[in-house]
Amino acid sequence: MPPGRKRARGSSPGGTPDTLGDDENDGRSSPFPGLLSGGNVLVSRNISTAVVNYAKKQKLRGDQLIQVETFLADTQTVRDAKTFVNILALQNDVQKIIAAQPAYAVSSDLKVNIQAYVPPVMLSAGLAAYKGELPVLLVFDIIKKHRFNTPPGFENNPADCNKILKEIGEAFTQNRARFKKILLASVKIRRDKKLVDLPPNKHQNLFALAQAFVEGTNCRISPGLCGRIALMRKVFLLHPGSDFWDQLDEHLVVMRTLANGDSDESDLLFEGLIDKDKEQHGSVDIVYQGAGTIQEEVDAAIAANAIDATITVNPDALAADDTINGPGGSEAGPSNGD
Repeated sequence: MPPGRKRARGSSPGGTPDTLGDDENDGRSSPFPGLLSGGNVLVSRNISTAVVNYAKKQKLRGDQLIQVETFLADTQTVRDAKTFVNILALQNDVQKIIAAQPAYAVSSDLKVNIQAYVPPVMLSAGLAAYKGELPVLLVFDIIKKHRFNTPPGFENNPADCNKILKEIGEAFTQNRARFKKILLASVKIRRDKKLVDLPPNKHQNLFALAQAFVEGTNCRISPGLCGRIALMRKVFLLHPGSDFWDQLDEHLVVMRTLANGDSDESDLLFEGLIDKDKEQHGSVDIVYQGAGTIQEEVDAAIAANAIDATITVNPDALAADDTINGPGGSEAGPSNGD
């Protein structure tokens, strides 16, 4: 360069244009085609054509195709802003749809699943109480685990939870009533609209009684199930009225007290009840079938949750009531309530 002559702005010492120079260069000579100052990238004609063709394949309306073309012609900043605005508009539309949805109702499929789990819970050898919230919450936890026909996030919606809990509670009420009728039919018969005691040799034996309990359920006849049914019949003969289930829960407390936390001792107590039932209502060989898959799942859930009875009772008071080792109880009157 001659002395005294200044190099032109935008020129390099070698005479080539300064392509990444200053504000006067608006990016048209940028080595990155389509890049304007400020990072606003323009969409090439080929890309625009490809996008519009794709939009047509997706069967967008004519007015929507125009919006696509306009969107592609915008700068990157405008496109980003429009995208954000559309996201907010979409959120508003989704909220309107959610608000317009009908209130949740327990589906028939969920009711079927509830009914499938309630009998195994009631016939589990590990259940600590037949009434109260413990068995209900056990089934509720199983539903949360498997997500049986439930709305997303229902456990965080108190209204939906209450509907499901109510349905579970009603299922337990129905099964308690059904089991009680089975117990009644095992020792009594209705004649001339009156309940009449059957002679002992006409009583339903324990195996037949267990078959009646598991009919229509996923349960199988097992030693634990027969032990529970033997206890039920024992308590039913003593307390056939509306307090039967409350009395049964109290007798379970006595059984746990006598076992003192020893599972082997508990098994021996229930085996004694089975032997006693055979003596009083007919001796028969019981064909044990093991536990079904649902029963195994329920038993494992009960063990994992360590469900404890909330009822407290004086064991001495029930010992005088001839519960465990007594002769079978007094004459049972009419059965009312569940």
